[in-house]
Amino acid sequence: MAPLRLALCLAISILALSAMHTGLTLTYGAASSHDRPPAPRHEPAAAALSPPPPPPPRLDGSLDAALSLASPRGHARVVVLTFGNEKVGRMLANFVAHARASATPCVVGAVDLPTFARLSREGAAVYKTPLALEEGYRMDGRNDHSSASWRRFAVMRTGEVARVVAKGYDVLHSDVDVVWLRSPLPYVRCSAEDVASGGGAVGARPVEAAIGCGTLRAADVAVSSDNMSPGDDFRRGVSYAIGGTLNTGLLLVRATEAGTRFAAAWHATVASPPAGRKFAPPGCCTSDQQVFNRMVRDERLPYPGLRLPAGTPRHLAAWNGSIALGVLPLALFANGHHQFVQNASARLGVRPLAVHATYSLDRHDDIAKTQRFREQGLWRVDPPEYFKGKFLVLRHSVSPALAATIDRYVKRGMSGNNIVVHVQALKEYVLELRDALALSRALGRTLVLPRWMCYCDRLWSGSDDIFHFGCMYPGSQDADFLPFVCPMDHVLSPAEWEAAGQPYRDAAFLEDSRVSGPLVEIGLTPRAEYKASSTTAPADAAVVLPTPLDDEEAKRRLAPFSASPLLALPHARSLLCGISSEAERREFNDLAQRLLRIPDWCSTCFSKCSDELAKWFSPEEIAAGADGPNRWCARFQVPPALRPARDGCGDNAAI
Repeated sequence: MAPLRLALCLAISILALSAMHTGLTLTYGAASSHDRPPAPRHEPAAAALSPPPPPPPRLDGSLDAALSLASPRGHARVVVLTFGNEKVGRMLANFVAHARASATPCVVGAVDLPTFARLSREGAAVYKTPLALEEGYRMDGRNDHSSASWRRFAVMRTGEVARVVAKGYDVLHSDVDVVWLRSPLPYVRCSAEDVASGGGAVGARPVEAAIGCGTLRAADVAVSSDNMSPGDDFRRGVSYAIGGTLNTGLLLVRATEAGTRFAAAWHATVASPPAGRKFAPPGCCTSDQQVFNRMVRDERLPYPGLRLPAGTPRHLAAWNGSIALGVLPLALFANGHHQFVQNASARLGVRPLAVHATYSLDRHDDIAKTQRFREQGLWRVDPPEYFKGKFLVLRHSVSPALAATIDRYVKRGMSGNNIVVHVQALKEYVLELRDALALSRALGRTLVLPRWMCYCDRLWSGSDDIFHFGCMYPGSQDADFLPFVCPMDHVLSPAEWEAAGQPYRDAAFLEDSRVSGPLVEIGLTPRAEYKASSTTAPADAAVVLPTPLDDEEAKRRLAPFSASPLLALPHARSLLCGISSEAERREFNDLAQRLLRIPDWCSTCFSKCSDELAKWFSPEEIAAGADGPNRWCARFQVPPALRPARDGCGDNAAI
């Protein structure tokens, strides 16, 4: 019987930095050679009749007990290491759920004692550092990472990476907003046995040659990239990736002599940046990621501060030639734009090992990232009751008016994926959403949002010229991914919906096996054409509604289906003409003012916006969105309020 492989998550409790860690001392031998791969780690062969596996070690709060549970004796010394507290408890729970499902040996850093207690009760491997016992520590999770509490966390985090590496483990440091779809162990280990069995393989032969595990076997350190072109990542390897920001949210540090030395130096530099220009403001150093980027580059060289190798390897010499620095393949360690906007994994036919929820919009917080994971079916920790109840499904369809606008550009020999089409689409989406949301509330059902299509990408801050790159985020345009399925935060604010307490579901909800019950299709017919005969109904419609209608008429006509868990609308164009109850109408219109606000869409113009946008907008439209001569924003109004049924019905214009 082969030794039992455990797929438990190891939780590391990280709160403050003790003297033991600030004074971390590591012993190193001679510098390692980067011309050959590190010696493979051989696992002992299983005996013909192995004794039963020993019981899991008791979690006494020590690092050694936790490591023993995450990586039992005789197994490869590879662990994934992350950190979190109760503030990100649900994101951390999702991380652990995916790690368990993919048999990923992981290390989770609990930043407070409640997290340690919860994870240990759930059977995850967890240990506490002395910092977990520091009373009064609270981590400020602001996105600018500039607070004193965040800096202390960064010091601790890098210290823990260095400490685990010093114990002889290859460490894959991972932010908590990552999901592990496959275990990275075979890819990191990349032994002859892994390659022979296919464990280190990633796809077809050309893909394997470009990003297979052998391309990084010689790297002491390998890091993910914020760059967005999977094509350039395949073709150019490390020479492409190092031109952008290196993201330590996915970072491999091997327990080679050079890797161990680098981990200790990274921690020491974060804890006490050396004097001088390299680690001084502006641009440095409020985060451990900024320190990492400064450390590996040589400021005496032209940007990117590294000597580019010939060919297309995935690693090069860095840190003054002291380490072999690799870049984790974008196709396997996917950032948020790659996965959630480009859908590049499906196009490439390569299933990622990990997906990192970067490039989220709205407030860039856990709410936005949770929504991104849900939309991809990657959120695993909703309770059973989340899938129970009654729902109204709004499907996506292209309106005749939008189809005509697209066709007009195509007939001119221009792309239908442009800012005019995108702005029109967003306005139509929220106008439909107004009626669908009002009907769902009248029926006592939770609305399921559609998979809207976006015809132009949205920049994080509008700091670059998206018009110049065919309405795609600069750097991603070679993927040619337009149109794409809009994440919710491209159209609405998930944070506002959360704050308002308005329940909803995303389209992927319907694909979950826990959603049960037949789906009742609703047909819609303009009232002037409506007939009682069933021959006018679409073939798959169980009921046909004449439109527009008020909420009370809709409830009467749908009453026979009140017990059905799922009702589906083909669209919601000109669906409602009013709300009968004045109190309910006022309440809904007040809510709509909060929920149906499309975020401003902005871009910089390389040349004057009045020239660059002339082929799409009139001078008046350009002037209305101008934010100086070289920046333009599309700004949106909330859809008109729904009228009283007695006044509005029959007077609600179609899209």
